[in-house]
Amino acid sequence: MTLEIILGIVLAGLLSNNYPLLHFLGTGAVLENERSNRRSLVLGLGTTVVMLLSTLITWPINKFLLHNVSYLQTLVFVCVVLVVVEVFHVIEHNVIEKFCKVDFTKFAINGAVLGLCIHNAELGLVEALITSIGVGLGFTVILAVYSALEFRMDYDAIPYSFRGLPIHLLIAGMITLALLCF
Repeated sequence: MTLEIILGIVLAGLLSNNYPLLHFLGTGAVLENERSNRRSLVLGLGTTVVMLLSTLITWPINKFLLHNVSYLQTLVFVCVVLVVVEVFHVIEHNVIEKFCKVDFTKFAINGAVLGLCIHNAELGLVEALITSIGVGLGFTVILAVYSALEFRMDYDAIPYSFRGLPIHLLIAGMITLALLCF
């Protein structure tokens, strides 16, 4: 695998294959904007680590155990993601809690992690790991952009009927269109 292919996969995860905006996976964590930039970065980087570890575990399980029973794929992948998040919570709880408070259930119920594991089951192992890093970084960028936009919004200038979720969905649509230009 060449450097151009690796950079292409990472850029695709950042821009043209952005899970929260283009696949509508993990949007609950993105559209909930009552957090600081620091918490958004920790949530994004934590989700990236969970995506990487989950891919590292689910890819061999799918390749060697679930190839004849593909109907169990979603159930097994959900269990693996929950175990990975719980182990991550036990190991990193004290470190992350000192830095900022993060709700670890955001990692576990994130649809982007499960969607990525299902998508990566069709790829090779190295390509799946690089894809999980690219998608996780794209998720982190979108979380950071949304938290930065939240503090810059002038709610008095927004019509009352567009405040809250409607304006956030409009912003998501505009960011999606901007990313599709790449």
